[in-house]
Amino acid sequence: MASSSSSAAPAGPAKPREEAPGMEKEAALLEAFASLPALGKGWAAPAAGGHGARVTLQLSQRNLPANSQRKYLTTFQLNEAVLEAGEVEPSPPVEQSGVLLYAPSPSGRRTLVVRGGSGESSAVLEVWDRCRLLKELHVPKALHGAVYNDGWFGMGAAWSPDKTRIAYVAEAPPPARTPEWGAPPAGPDGKKAEGAAPKGWRGQGEWSEDWGELNTGKKPPTLFVLDTESWAVQRVQGLPEDASCGQPVWAPEGDALLFVCWEHQSELASASFPQRLGVVFCFNRPCSLQAVPWPQPALAAADGKAAVCLTSSLGSAFSPRFSPDGRTLVFLSQQNAISTGVHSATVTLHSLAWGDAAAALAGGMAPPSRTVVDTVWNPASPDDFPGIYCGALPEQPFLPGGHTLLLTTQWRSLAAVIAVDLRSGQVTRVTPVNGASWSLVAMSNGWVVASESRPSQPFGLFAAHISESEQSAPTAAAWGWSALPLPDAELAAYPAAVREALADVAASVLQVAPTTPPTNVGCEAVVLHSRSAPGPRPTIITPHGGPHSAYLAQYFMPLTYLVSLGYNVVLLNYRGSTGFGEASIQSLPGSIGTNDVADCLASLQAAVDAGLADPERVAVVGGSHGGFLTGHLVGQQPDRFKCAILRNPVCDISLMIHGKQLSDIPDWCYAEAWGVEEAHKRAGARPSHEDLQRFWDVSPIKHVGQVRVPMFFMLGAKDRRVPMDDAKQYINALRRRPDAPETRVIVFPEDSHALDKPQTEFEQWLNAAWWVKRFI
Repeated sequence: MASSSSSAAPAGPAKPREEAPGMEKEAALLEAFASLPALGKGWAAPAAGGHGARVTLQLSQRNLPANSQRKYLTTFQLNEAVLEAGEVEPSPPVEQSGVLLYAPSPSGRRTLVVRGGSGESSAVLEVWDRCRLLKELHVPKALHGAVYNDGWFGMGAAWSPDKTRIAYVAEAPPPARTPEWGAPPAGPDGKKAEGAAPKGWRGQGEWSEDWGELNTGKKPPTLFVLDTESWAVQRVQGLPEDASCGQPVWAPEGDALLFVCWEHQSELASASFPQRLGVVFCFNRPCSLQAVPWPQPALAAADGKAAVCLTSSLGSAFSPRFSPDGRTLVFLSQQNAISTGVHSATVTLHSLAWGDAAAALAGGMAPPSRTVVDTVWNPASPDDFPGIYCGALPEQPFLPGGHTLLLTTQWRSLAAVIAVDLRSGQVTRVTPVNGASWSLVAMSNGWVVASESRPSQPFGLFAAHISESEQSAPTAAAWGWSALPLPDAELAAYPAAVREALADVAASVLQVAPTTPPTNVGCEAVVLHSRSAPGPRPTIITPHGGPHSAYLAQYFMPLTYLVSLGYNVVLLNYRGSTGFGEASIQSLPGSIGTNDVADCLASLQAAVDAGLADPERVAVVGGSHGGFLTGHLVGQQPDRFKCAILRNPVCDISLMIHGKQLSDIPDWCYAEAWGVEEAHKRAGARPSHEDLQRFWDVSPIKHVGQVRVPMFFMLGAKDRRVPMDDAKQYINALRRRPDAPETRVIVFPEDSHALDKPQTEFEQWLNAAWWVKRFI
């Protein structure tokens, strides 16, 4: 399978390629798995009469022929009767065809729907009031570009308290048009003579940087406000120049607009790399929480700035939310990532008294924030709270009373919903410890909906209602979660082959003792295995990417699919993974290629010792940093594995910063290869010979001469994080050996780093199944 395009697929059952014979059954099962729905976002609003809540869910389903995700909405009522009965009656699904952004107001009465524009318009804004369309606006491209709803710069839209204004994020308008060259001059009336000369051309203008992977060619995000009385859209004025702005939220009285600001030339970042670096999954990009007064005042200052920074003492502040009474502003910070240079670290939760902070808009000084939940360095046991690990607070995180907020966090190899008391900082885990991962879906007035996910279950809905007496400091015992079966998500609604496969999947979390220093930080393996066939089976180990991320014990379709084909799958949360305390994260930089490799081997041995892995039949599959570890494992331990699959792998770090196609995250190379202290001294656009030697020494390509197992590479041609040339050089080094192992390559021309388009996902995992079937 030399190459493949992700742009087309047959409408009928997918057919395996000629080089993967005998895979018809596996292809049919994978297509059945691909048909399962996934739970996206959720919104809750008070129900009519104040009795209960109205919950809207956004679900998605892969559309393989169209190579896209089909999104749709369903709504149901949540009240005491529903909790008692333990069942819901959802509305018929409504597909969101062409919808880029869906943003209900907090009351649920009005909704903003954004669709893509055409011709001279960049977007179509629709404002709905319950069951009728109030207004449709076509925004001209001269005002702004495409609307951002990427989950970072744009996280939906913000409704003002009186519902008369909606703030959202879109690309800044294009700069002034460049001069036209080669055209005849205009006459006295400003018009050109017809047929006088060929048409001219316009210059390109100054080149503009973007935010790297998944942001290629995008203009910087900035803020716009739609007025629902005048039906005018205006660009917010007075924002910092040469900066990106996003995540807007209105002040409680509607007299200020708060937002997150990422300066393009931040002092914290520009010392080493003056260019704008990649931001996707990179939380170490400095950002601040700022505010502008509303309505917009006349900008008398020479520089035209009106924005006031509210978090000058922190290098990172994002995801602002107000308490229901408007007195407290809470937000998250990735200060640990900023100070150390790792791309993701333990998150801290902060608060500001809004009355004091608002004074800064009148010319005063913003007060220092208070740390509500600080960094947890090294939890004493697996049961202890390890710190916060999340990318955003819920849109409505507060229980009534405003003293307690809920959020979803990672807790070692699981996800959990926690309650945080703002007054004391006390953290309580409010979802069951039952081997499943739990996530907050939506909440309104004490009515809470959460999702439970396991490797054997895409998602299940649960609800709870916290009474007035329990809202100030909810304990885990006070949460009586009731199951809410959603017809589309019930096992009985799935295809028969999928029902049978899911019913046989089990998961075990193994504690793993590190074999190299430091040995006192967390390390776990999540083993997916069969219920009906206990004991060792052919085994696939898969280290996650990042390296500062994690595999959770929850549903991930490709891995559950592999278990259904007869393999046990070992998910490796080596030291450096998130969810285990900051000490675990900071133990890895400077030790990649050594400690993470040792932990992968120790985790495999733990699975063997538990009777869940066959040591004689092991394959390794990994992407990004997981691909980096895959290359190391088969190079350092060539006799331990039977085959390998590498998805957009890091093979030679030096090529990411000194090659033909540079990575959008060159800072990652220094931080992970050298460690925090050395990286601060060395990081820069021109690596020294010593740097290049270090990059080589910790990279898989150093061991390419020892690789003996069959190797399968899956690459995205538009990957800016780990450009394709990195893997190509490694592949060339393999193939020029006289004793080269069998090596296969698939290139997906239109894919970037994640390789997650539906057709790409299908083809790569069907090929993965074919590859491991051949060798283990």
